[in-house]
Parts: sequence; structure tokens; C-alpha cells
Amino acid sequence: MHKQPETMRQTAVANHSPSRGVKSARRIWWGRVVRAARSCIALLAATFVWAHAGLAEAQGFQRWFQVEMTIFSNESGADREREFWDAANAELSYPPDMVRLGRLTDLLFLDWLASEPATDPLAPELERLRDTGPFHAREASGFRFPDLQRDPFLELPATYSDFRQTNQAIERAGQYRVLYDTVWRQPVGEEGAETPVLVAGGGRYGALTELQGSVALYFNANRDRVIFSADLWLVEFGGATDGGEWSLPPLPEEFRENAGNSAAAAISRVFTMRQQRELRSGEFHYLDHPALGIVVQITPYDRPPSEPTENQP
Repeated sequence: MHKQPETMRQTAVANHSPSRGVKSARRIWWGRVVRAARSCIALLAATFVWAHAGLAEAQGFQRWFQVEMTIFSNESGADREREFWDAANAELSYPPDMVRLGRLTDLLFLDWLASEPATDPLAPELERLRDTGPFHAREASGFRFPDLQRDPFLELPATYSDFRQTNQAIERAGQYRVLYDTVWRQPVGEEGAETPVLVAGGGRYGALTELQGSVALYFNANRDRVIFSADLWLVEFGGATDGGEWSLPPLPEEFRENAGNSAAAAISRVFTMRQQRELRSGEFHYLDHPALGIVVQITPYDRPPSEPTENQP
């Protein structure tokens, strides 16, 4: 019988040694442990994500935007006559939970906050308040300065505006007149959770203004577009009426300002504008109407944390 060389027998024994089988079993066992651990980590990670998603849903879906809007009137009588405006079918109302944009000039008398130099002297009462000087801080006063970076629904200074040239072009056209222009920041959520913003602009007649109403923003069902909704009315005061009896909704008491004489001139016509538009962020949008026009733009805004971190000055 032919015998295998000793070296070959040793190699075969080494390849089939019990220790080699143990090592292979250990590698297989360890691989299963690693795969099981990875699956467990993936499951924990998914659970963590789902938990935070559920918390976000409970708190309400929101994203912050900077909003700029200009509303202007079309002064062409021919354009305004294109449609018939019936007083009997004009259901005008202010929505609940409406807010007015906060204004820095309501709280502070600083020259750098004024977008334009004042043309009229301050009333004697305001002059005395301005000249009084700073007061000592009082505990629990509840007062704080507005935070331009974090406060929602705060009218921003004119330096934040991208529409200044647009507004100038509208005014130079002659046929149009800017009634209301502003820029602010706010969180935008889903439909049904929107916060309407009061709009009041143009000339003042007693306690009323030419332009009244509200606007609101909310996401569509897919959360990939923001819906801009406008419910506005433009009032023509004085002159001959068109035979209809116009009735304007009273401004909620919390938004009324001291306008001196509360009596207003007779109302000749009211032009209503109810429109909605899907907005793409960063784009310039125009809403047309025989008597009114709106230009609006939204830009995503990263709101800073409420409290500064230790690394921040």
C-alpha cells in the first residue's frame, strides 16, 4: 500500500483538527451576535425616530417663514366697473383668533427704528414721554424688548424688505396706489391651525380704513406648498352710492385704535377679494383683482434657539 508522506498527513490533520472546528463555530456564533445587535440597534433607532415623530405631531407641524406682502389699489374706474358688486351678497367678517402684527414704534421712540423721517411733530404727551428718560428697572414688570430674530408676527423694519423697488414702481405707475406693505416672520402649520393676520391700510375715514380684512398662511395636505389665503375688502367712501346698503363688520375691540372722530363718511361701494394661492418659497407671487392687487413672497426662516448656548456671546 502506498503511504502518504508524513508532511501531507500532518497537513490533513491540521486542516481537520478539533481546534479549527471550534474557531469556525466561534466565528459563526459571533457573526450571529453582531447581526442580532445590528438589528436591535436599528429597531431602537426606528423606535426613537417614531417617538420623536409622534411628539412632533402632538406639538403640531410647523415651519417658520419670513413673509413679505404689498397690497395696492387699482385706481382705474374702468377696471373697477368690470364686475358688479352686490351689497346683499357681501358677507364680510373677521375670523376668530386673529392677531395684529406687533410694531416696534408702538413701544420705542428711537430714531433708528423709523423707516421714514417724521413729518409731523409729536403730540405734547408723547414729547413729555420721550423726554422723561429711562426708568429704573422694576421687578416682575412683565416688559421685555421685542426680539426681531425670534418673535412671531412682529412687523420688521424696512431694512428687511425686498419689495422697496417693487413698491416704488407701483407708485410711479400712476394707476396704482400702495395701501399696505409689511414684512414679518411666523410659524406656518396645517390647515385649521392657521393664525389670521389683521390687514388695515390706506386712507383713514373716522374709525375705518379703506382696506380691511385678514390674510392667513397654512400648508396644503402634502406639506409641500404653503397656501396664502386673503379675505379683504376695499371701501369707497363718499360720493354717490350704487343703490346698495353696505354694511361693514365692526373691528374687534382689542384692535381698535384711538382715531378721534368715530363717525365715518358714507360708503359708496365695497370691493371684496377672496383668493387663495399656492406659494413656492423664494418666488414672487401676484394675485390679481379688478380693484386690488397683492404681491407676496415667503422665504424659509431658521429661527434661532430661544436660549443662547454657552458658546454664544
